[in-house]
Amino acid sequence: MIKVLGIAGSPRQNGNTALLLQEALRGAEESGAVTEKIILCKRNINPCTACGGCSKTGKCVIGDAMDQLYKKTLAAHGIIISAPIYFNSVNAQTKAFIDRFQCIWERKYSLHEDLTDPNIRPARRGLFLSVAGLDDPRSFDGAIKVMDMFFNLIDIKYYGRLFFFKMNGKGAVQKHPTALNDAYMAGKQLVDEISRYDVESMAIK
Repeated sequence: MIKVLGIAGSPRQNGNTALLLQEALRGAEESGAVTEKIILCKRNINPCTACGGCSKTGKCVIGDAMDQLYKKTLAAHGIIISAPIYFNSVNAQTKAFIDRFQCIWERKYSLHEDLTDPNIRPARRGLFLSVAGLDDPRSFDGAIKVMDMFFNLIDIKYYGRLFFFKMNGKGAVQKHPTALNDAYMAGKQLVDEISRYDVESMAIK
């Protein structure tokens, strides 16, 4: 059973990135995956306080929704993150979520722990969906660096990115001739890529 976790970063419900994520998850489901969607703004997620408490234990001292989200993120076969661009990077809610993975960074690089199940690690794949209002593809440059580092940290081989610029206004992505179908196909292709592996024995089919 392939499990795909969708993370909706935008605080705007039914906005552009939310619609893209909805279609990507629909594509994943139609390719046989079991999906779950996490809406970050509906979860109690506090920002990292740089207290250093995780440096020796690998555990965050803040008790909130992240305790559960760490487990879900590290257990899934596929991760789809949708987030809008704010000032050349991902929006605040998405960045706060990512920043709280400092404790996971400590576990991996300071304490040298295995973060993910070695039986599924080779199959783990990620997809990043984003929109920007500016008429400039370079608007995504900062976000790309953030997501590259994040996916690498959590043992996700980057499968793909799907970006749309000049997306001003709620629901603007619906007027794009291919955006929603592109997201749907990206979700299907994500699962197809994971399906190349037997997630029990990890032999490439």
